[in-house]
Amino acid sequence: MDASAANSQTPFVQGDREAVRVLLARVRQHRLKHNWSQAEMARRAGLSRTAYQDFENGYGNITLSNLARVLGVLGLTNQLAQLIPPVAEEPTMAALLKAPRQRARAKSS
Repeated sequence: MDASAANSQTPFVQGDREAVRVLLARVRQHRLKHNWSQAEMARRAGLSRTAYQDFENGYGNITLSNLARVLGVLGLTNQLAQLIPPVAEEPTMAALLKAPRQRARAKSS
């Protein structure tokens, strides 16, 4: 596989505009996979045709709830939560400096 083929599958996003462009392109690809027009997609998502066209073409703003509706129509709602990874708990300095336990406490009767 050449580099351009690899980039078309998992593009490296360098900025917010590029991230939006990739997102919109993927939404469009999923819509076309279902063989739906923009008008049909708008109807299914409960949006006006103009609002959906503007969204997909990168001209309009869309609310997060409307984006969730669009992803829901495409069966991609679970992907929305994966946009932001969970925060990994990092040990504090105090926890790192604390001596490790040597033995367990005896159980009291």
